[in-house]
Amino acid sequence: MADRPKKLGVLFIIPSSIEQNENVTFLLDEQKKLLPNIKYFIVENEKIARKTIKEFNLKSEIQLITLFKYNNKTSINDLKEYLDPIFKGNDMGLLSDSGSPCIADPGSKIVEYAHLNNIKIQPLVGPSSIILSLMASGFNGQKFKFHGYIPIDKYDKELYIKKMMVSIKKEEETQIFIETPYRNEQLLKDLLRILDKKIRLCLAINLTSSKEKIICDSIENWQSKKNISIDKQLCIFLIN
Repeated sequence: MADRPKKLGVLFIIPSSIEQNENVTFLLDEQKKLLPNIKYFIVENEKIARKTIKEFNLKSEIQLITLFKYNNKTSINDLKEYLDPIFKGNDMGLLSDSGSPCIADPGSKIVEYAHLNNIKIQPLVGPSSIILSLMASGFNGQKFKFHGYIPIDKYDKELYIKKMMVSIKKEEETQIFIETPYRNEQLLKDLLRILDKKIRLCLAINLTSSKEKIICDSIENWQSKKNISIDKQLCIFLIN
């Protein structure tokens, strides 16, 4: 440890666009001014990351930028190697493929490791589909829970949905969850079958894109809706 500089680099947590197929602004101009000198990034997907990094107006050519790839299988030894530039005094960026890093994202253990090694963390403001959907739902924003993916098995799924419904009734707690896009339609059918009619369901579909739709209504009214397709769409589910 003695050969490390007194001043370590900073780990910037950098949001990216939720919508990858459209040119959507995802960083404040003031924040972009913090990034031009960064040459090292920890990323999920190199191709997507390079597209995002081009928006930062870095001083270095994109070909000279070093990318470290991470996922749920990234080990502590990997993290030591990835963060070596910071220990040498260089700033680094942590990127997600979509939205804000560390929110429904494997990046949290990188930040935890940085904290344990006294590295300064600087999170930047940007889009999070979870927070945007909650803001737009009209549901309880004081008490909410994000579940990630709920069970696929029919029996386990039904028990899980009923458990969420108990939390709504007892705690008035908003429940937020997601599904693999090609399973969206089946999940919607299951929710309409299992949930009580007075429970409210919100679907936040393709957030920040030109195809964005946010639909909130009671289960009773949802059961009579027609021509709503969420198959293979990016969708956040909320119930309250």
